[in-house]
Amino acid sequence: MAHGGLTTLGANAVAMAIVGPLVAWGIWHAFKGVVPTWLAVFLAATMADLLTYVTTSLQLALAYPDPAGGVVASFIKFGAIFAITQVPLAISEGILTVLIMKGLQTMSANELKSLGLNRQEGKP
Repeated sequence: MAHGGLTTLGANAVAMAIVGPLVAWGIWHAFKGVVPTWLAVFLAATMADLLTYVTTSLQLALAYPDPAGGVVASFIKFGAIFAITQVPLAISEGILTVLIMKGLQTMSANELKSLGLNRQEGKP
């Protein structure tokens, strides 16, 4: 699906190093303090993963438009292909991110506190 290599470095950088982190940051800031911390982390991780692949679908659609339906038809095709694998993976990665966060809060509370990252549940 056009992953990897020097020829896709720019497209991968946009999708994975710009769109994904910005989505995660935006969702985290929108939901922290509004919902439980674990839910904000889950939503940020899951949606960042999904929007990375929506971006990749758009990039591929622009590069390979469908002869009959153009960019829109191609975007739908690429999105459907990615959805089969990426929706379950995004949910799994969201769960894993929550588990890692909970583990860090349990095992490294002092270190998180020294970095100013150990806040009480529900507070920013």
